[in-house]
Amino acid sequence: MKRLLIFILFMCWMPHANAEGASIPVTEPIVIESNNSFDGAGKTYTSCGHPAFIIKGTGAVLERVSIQQCEGDEAPAIQVSGLGHQLLDVSIESSGTGLLIEDSYGVRVIRTAVYGNGQADGVVLLNSEAAELKGVVVKGVRDGIYIENGSQHTIVRPVVSHSRYGIHLMFPTDLVISVPELHHNLTGAMIMGTNRVVFKNGNVHDQFGGTATGLMLYEAVDTTIEMTNIYGNHIGLYAEQSEGTILERNAINGNDIGFQLKQATGMMILQNNLLGNRESVTMVESYENIVQGNVWGGTTLDLDRDGYSEIPFRTDPYLFLLTDSYEAFELLYGSPGLLLLENILRSPEDLSLTDITPQTYSATWRWNGSIWSLGSIILFIMIWIFGRKRHEIV
Repeated sequence: MKRLLIFILFMCWMPHANAEGASIPVTEPIVIESNNSFDGAGKTYTSCGHPAFIIKGTGAVLERVSIQQCEGDEAPAIQVSGLGHQLLDVSIESSGTGLLIEDSYGVRVIRTAVYGNGQADGVVLLNSEAAELKGVVVKGVRDGIYIENGSQHTIVRPVVSHSRYGIHLMFPTDLVISVPELHHNLTGAMIMGTNRVVFKNGNVHDQFGGTATGLMLYEAVDTTIEMTNIYGNHIGLYAEQSEGTILERNAINGNDIGFQLKQATGMMILQNNLLGNRESVTMVESYENIVQGNVWGGTTLDLDRDGYSEIPFRTDPYLFLLTDSYEAFELLYGSPGLLLLENILRSPEDLSLTDITPQTYSATWRWNGSIWSLGSIILFIMIWIFGRKRHEIV
């Protein structure tokens, strides 16, 4: 009897489960206009040849939906324009662009995930202002988050992996990226033609491929990168034809090259940790930069015990010029032969990058107490050891 009841319950349950799991085909785009909302209640919608949802007007809301695009589809899964829209808890399996936001203001995208096949971008913002992306997860696309033009965007806790560029910025201004997690992309973030971008409190690690660059700055002005862990890449940070960059309190460790600078001027490189890279920094034609208080490794001598070495850290453009012409020489970074050539072919001081007061990194123990304090501690330990009650087992 018990087995019969279990069998009946199982047969009754199966059709119900299959009905809920089935996807809903979208024969034409579902349009959400001003002040309307669409709650998908966890349902899955399938679209082919056109967007599953089009959001326009002012103040529309789309939440709790899953979207699956047909294979080879080039249309965006969701297309957004207008003011003040919100997308909450949306999941997209895309063939084309996952989420396209254009000509908009104040759009909020919260806890949205895009999974692609490497052919198109995940989240795209074009000519938009003041967008807010929070908790966006993107995997397996061309560019994870692509932003062209616009300003005042905020990106919080994005996670992008297995893509070409994790974040790709083209000409936006006044943009903040905080707590990003960018890994296993060809490049973690490409910051190009921008003004006043802040990148902070992130993890950029283990990019792959021939270039495998953590952060790439090209013609970027007044960029701030702070308190970010950049590790396990071929090049931790590459900056070319950029000016006014602030690199402060970052941990750039375990890369083949920590910094690579080319025609980068007016930089402030302050209190970064660059231990554990095969080559801490290579540079050429990078002038008028302030470099101070970084941990580079190598020889240190802290005579006055203030935490800063009296031996300056100096990098020479010789290695950069050599490997820029012959990339195979990168395999010889850190070899005695190249270090000897670097010292023999020493460049003029004004062409070099020098940290006058590098931080020391060796750990030291100091005792600031008195003999009486030490004796009291020893006496207390002896009383604790020998003064305890001991119970013998008979």
